[in-house]
Amino acid sequence: MIKGMLIDAALLIITWMLAINGFSFSIVRPVKVASPANPESLQASVFVKLSAKEFGTITGEKLNLSQRIYFKIIQRRLKSELKENPDLLITKYYDPAKAKFKFDALWFVVAAFIGPLGILLAYTSHSRKGGPTKKNRITSAWLGFVLFVIWFGSAFLF
Repeated sequence: MIKGMLIDAALLIITWMLAINGFSFSIVRPVKVASPANPESLQASVFVKLSAKEFGTITGEKLNLSQRIYFKIIQRRLKSELKENPDLLITKYYDPAKAKFKFDALWFVVAAFIGPLGILLAYTSHSRKGGPTKKNRITSAWLGFVLFVIWFGSAFLF
């Protein structure tokens, strides 16, 4: 019982310390959108011969381990598809504009108010044309769920 009260007190103190910090700032520097310098790198015949490091220099980003593994998987797929279509482009597999996360306020608010049901709705609902992608919808819902947990948890602590 004493252990439970100590844990509750520690959570209360941590929540209070985080809530009291009202003064903060951040510096946001604009980032250039990476696009291949030359269009010939979009051809599958050139892409198949690239190394992961060369591809990173073309896109302007260093690839991490999982990205390098996925890069090799895509190269193998393209080798087999290149036999059927020699003029194949890699735009089917690589689109730098698609990889960016876009926050969706609707799913954030839904999950913030109804919690776990909002997460289930985000997973089971269908995408509309021009609407948020499933990944963006689910990520925004999980962020809303975090707010729900903090909000609902603090209601029971006080």
